Amino acid sequence: MEAFRQRLQTLHSDTVHLTDVKFLSDLDRAQAQALREAWPGLPLELRRRLVGSMAELAEENVEYTFSRALKVALHDEDAWVRAAAIAALWEDEGEDFLAYLLDEAVPDADLAVREAAVQALAHFSQLVVEDALSQRWYAPLRAHLLALVRGDDTLDVRRRALEALAVYTDDVDVTREIERAYASDDEELGMSALYAMGRNLDERWLDTIIKEMDNPSPGLRFEATRASGELGDRRAVPALVERLGDDDREVQLAAIGSLGRIGDQASLTILRRLTHSKDDAVREAAEEAVDEASFINNPLGPGGRLDLSES
Repeated sequence: MEAFRQRLQTLHSDTVHLTDVKFLSDLDRAQAQALREAWPGLPLELRRRLVGSMAELAEENVEYTFSRALKVALHDEDAWVRAAAIAALWEDEGEDFLAYLLDEAVPDADLAVREAAVQALAHFSQLVVEDALSQRWYAPLRAHLLALVRGDDTLDVRRRALEALAVYTDDVDVTREIERAYASDDEELGMSALYAMGRNLDERWLDTIIKEMDNPSPGLRFEATRASGELGDRRAVPALVERLGDDDREVQLAAIGSLGRIGDQASLTILRRLTHSKDDAVREAAEEAVDEASFINNPLGPGGRLDLSES
């Protein structure tokens, strides 16, 4: 412990590199407490560099786990540090982190913290509907997200809340909010509505998604194209084939990815042809899509890969 404390004291913001934060990985409870005690006394620039370096190193190498150290940073007086720590904990599935998000981060006075919190809640909403998280969180999390969607926070916060809420399927309130967002005149809200349709996994959205794949707006085309892959319905394949020639590169690559997520025989045939493309980006995306098609579990329902009615 003494060596750990000394290591903290010798850190300086102008010399911190990725290798310097390795000692903050896999902290035990005593080390986490020592860090919690020392943290407020560290210079602001150093605290920012530490959080940024932990996030970068964890993304590059799964060997390092900075969960306990980053949770200390969640309570920093600096909003940038709090928001960055939330973003860096994107894989954390702890109920203590979820409680922090709902009780402290969502009501935070700083917009960046609130936005980071709502984006993090999307992971937890997926966990709770998949029964990978205690069901005691099902209703409270839904209620928080629904209140944010209907609230008066910024558009970005409301958009991210809708996207996180969308996984609550067969829910009248959720369906209504997706419809309301889609009917708005705001293009960004419309993009989130299409994204939410994909996460909602309800075939009621299929016709809307296919229609929007031909929208003049590249942003709306992209979200619709991506959402079609989330639904996994092979009835979208003809529209996706058209998007392979889209003028927008992001839409084109999204179409390739969605064909891989649908993964029926027609999609695989198209993708295998694209693996011979002279376009490096197209070829690489097609190769990844072919690999994904071998493992993905597609939704049940009419038109899905697991629907055997047409076999």
